[in-house]
Amino acid sequence: MNERVGTAQRQAAVELLTRALEGGYIDLVEYERRMVVVQSAKFAGDIVGPMSDLPRQFQWNPHHPMAPVVPPMPVPQQAPDADVRSKSTVSLVMGALSLPLALCFGLGLIPAVASFFLARPGLKAYPTNTSAVVGLILGVIGAIASVVMLIATIAAILDPTPTP
Repeated sequence: MNERVGTAQRQAAVELLTRALEGGYIDLVEYERRMVVVQSAKFAGDIVGPMSDLPRQFQWNPHHPMAPVVPPMPVPQQAPDADVRSKSTVSLVMGALSLPLALCFGLGLIPAVASFFLARPGLKAYPTNTSAVVGLILGVIGAIASVVMLIATIAAILDPTPTP
């Protein structure tokens, strides 16, 4: 096999060696040793030799070059649809509303819980949806403040000591 090989043939052979490594047919030391030989190959026989002991699916044939392996294109994230955007916006409003209502005997717990549920679709569809994230954060703060105020209100009602 005195036929000259080019970059495409060497890359095809490297891809086969990589698959053999991933499949556990060769170890890393063997892979690196064979890679050096394949990368510096000038003739088809130089590539066939290091791959001759591998299983059939990893055999390289100079007359049947592999198609180049193209990595899949990343799927661009789409903007959330109108329904998700409106729920995210309402989540933001409910989270903001929960903060002042927390001071009213813990009533902020109601809009805080609503902000949790309204933020969820926005975060599922588009994890970096700013309205949903801020609505959720404000809802958590409002829920904590509401629970603290509710406990303080109940403690004040149950405390029998009068204030002077």
